Amino acid sequence: MHILVVNDDGPPSRRLSPYIQPLVSTLEAAGHLVSVAIPAASRSWIGKAHLIEASLKAIYVPPQAFYNDGTWNESYTPDDKTTANDTPNGTTHTNSQGDNEWVVITNGTPASCVQLGLFNLFPDRPPVDLVISGPNHGRNASTIYNLSSGTVGGALEAATCGKRGIAISFGSKEEQPAAIIAAAARLAVRVVNHLLAHWDPRVELYNINVPMRDDVESRPILWTRTLPYYWAKGYLYAEADTPQHELNGADASTTTLKQKDFKWGAQLLDMKKALQASEEGTDAHTVLNGCTSVTALRANFWHVPGLEGALELDA
Repeated sequence: MHILVVNDDGPPSRRLSPYIQPLVSTLEAAGHLVSVAIPAASRSWIGKAHLIEASLKAIYVPPQAFYNDGTWNESYTPDDKTTANDTPNGTTHTNSQGDNEWVVITNGTPASCVQLGLFNLFPDRPPVDLVISGPNHGRNASTIYNLSSGTVGGALEAATCGKRGIAISFGSKEEQPAAIIAAAARLAVRVVNHLLAHWDPRVELYNINVPMRDDVESRPILWTRTLPYYWAKGYLYAEADTPQHELNGADASTTTLKQKDFKWGAQLLDMKKALQASEEGTDAHTVLNGCTSVTALRANFWHVPGLEGALELDA
């Protein structure tokens, strides 16, 4: 099986993208051919976006050349005596891919990585059978996360390209022991293999959330529905105090227009409380209670049944 792996967290990084290398290695150990196309920087919360004004560059990087901080050794050769995965903090990665280079896309998004991965980057390999987007660094449960998530966006892009897509999220942003990451990767691959063998023809993509715990492989795996959640107020941006001379590059002495500056300042406490109080059977309730959640989805905004035919306006 040829699997294209993309993500929204970018190159391997202990802080931002700690899960992609273990998942790729586990997929390969299960006998899959894996091609990897990832953004050069974190693209969380970007959904299924394409940056239409941006030029993209594909950089083919040997897996062994990645440092564990989101960068890689630009001059790496197979003859190097030390691997680039030896980081200053002593963290190392093993990789089974050998010469199977990963592709890093400057200005890339999960969606553009899917497009390029399917149609442009790997002409000498067989057609892609499945796109896996992830594993995300943290869970993607509820409508707010799913409609915002670059991880889910990558799987949505696969569906719009006529390919099967699976979004995978490992449900913790806290640093995890290697044994727990390995267990989550093994379980995720088992779930992927099962879904591939029993793919429901009504489904265009699956969204998987895996809790990060040492007994994850013995915990239940449950079909779930997406928890509906809506913003109650402006939680994501905070007004910034910006000196007058830094007003978006404008000379304060030549502008009379009122300006305000805002910065990302996500306040998610109310959301976390809502997710914790979510009802049984939802993706949020399931993963927060230590079980793996699998949600079957279609990649469309489906119309409301019954609202059809002519629309008669009020007089």
